[in-house]
Amino acid sequence: MARRRERRVVARRIRVTTWYAREAIRTLRHGSARAVAVARIVRILAGTDDLPGPSDFEATTRPVGRAWVRRVADRNLWIWYRIRDEELVLVTVTTDPPIPFDT
Repeated sequence: MARRRERRVVARRIRVTTWYAREAIRTLRHGSARAVAVARIVRILAGTDDLPGPSDFEATTRPVGRAWVRRVADRNLWIWYRIRDEELVLVTVTTDPPIPFDT
């Protein structure tokens, strides 16, 4: 008898910082291809168990400070985030490529 493979649902809350909201409004137009691409990445981040991902890196900038960064595929956009227990904190979204933080 074949075993049923169990699916694990990750229930990660998404918290949007004021800085992220301001930058998203300035950078993204509601319903645009860029906004849809950012939403897709946010859903991926919220639904994955393994954060940071293999392509994510740590960076620092003002006034954000230090955070993890993921590039939005095929877009000149970077999502800055932090992970706290069961919470994904969206810090900001930028159009300038971040410089990786050297540890």
